[in-house]
Amino acid sequence: MQKMHDERRAEKRKQAWLKYLFIFSIIGVQLMNFIIFYVIQNGNSILMAFQIKKKGVSYWSFDNFKRVYEGFFGEGANASELTKALMNTFKFYGLGLIMMPVALLTSYFMYKKVPGHKAMQIMFFIPSILAGIVWSTLYKEIVGMQGPIVKLYQFINGTDEIPLFLGDSRYALKTVMAYSVWMGVAGNFILYGGAMSRIPTEVVEAGKLDGITWYREFAQVVLPLVFPTVGTQFLLGLTGLFTASGNILFLTGGAYGTNTISYLIFQNVYGNAETSNTYNYASCVGFCFTILTIPLVFVSRYFLNKIEDVQY
Repeated sequence: MQKMHDERRAEKRKQAWLKYLFIFSIIGVQLMNFIIFYVIQNGNSILMAFQIKKKGVSYWSFDNFKRVYEGFFGEGANASELTKALMNTFKFYGLGLIMMPVALLTSYFMYKKVPGHKAMQIMFFIPSILAGIVWSTLYKEIVGMQGPIVKLYQFINGTDEIPLFLGDSRYALKTVMAYSVWMGVAGNFILYGGAMSRIPTEVVEAGKLDGITWYREFAQVVLPLVFPTVGTQFLLGLTGLFTASGNILFLTGGAYGTNTISYLIFQNVYGNAETSNTYNYASCVGFCFTILTIPLVFVSRYFLNKIEDVQY
């Protein structure tokens, strides 16, 4: 009897181990990937922010934080570079905020299947299908010296001047931002359009029976029903506040006043020499702006959660 009882216990332990092994086989790879490529990498980046390198040897120091502070409140090339990069970052983020209601309205008209909505879908979705380098090259040709945008500029202004839209600080940032508008709207259309397609037809038809106009339908029916998606998009955008950037790498390489915080970090990492401190400085910049972003995200989430979701 005791032997049978021991055999049952052994069988249960075996089944339990098999269950745990099965669970680990499912989540193990993802867990290892998270630990190696997120926890360790980000942890190492945080440690590097508190280090400087001299003659190939790392020392603990707050010099990187001092350099970031001087970049905002000091004088010289570093201050000008970091401040301008931050201002450009805010411009790109503000552009994203402006495009949210535009994308919402456009998604609404596509949802209502207005005449020409198929052509609009093709026009906005094609850029998201092909590789970014393809569209960057095409865009550079469009705004280039022999491109149609230059011809249009000359015609409107009645001049033979050839503006360098990507090679002149007067135009470069605006040109990159225009590219970001063109390339960035497709993702929002997919999200907002998917949310609107889930709205029950009975709700929309009830509004029609009440005789509401299209703008009241959008503001009082559609927008409240898709607000969770809008709120999620807002929070995701806020988490990337200090990484907001256009396709600077392919278009300008950060020159002509187009640099942003994220591209400044990239430049410091990409141009790192073995004995330099650019890795450490880039880590410090990223760490500082992460610390600034965290309370903004939590405060925004707190207020967004105060708004009741509409159940349907």
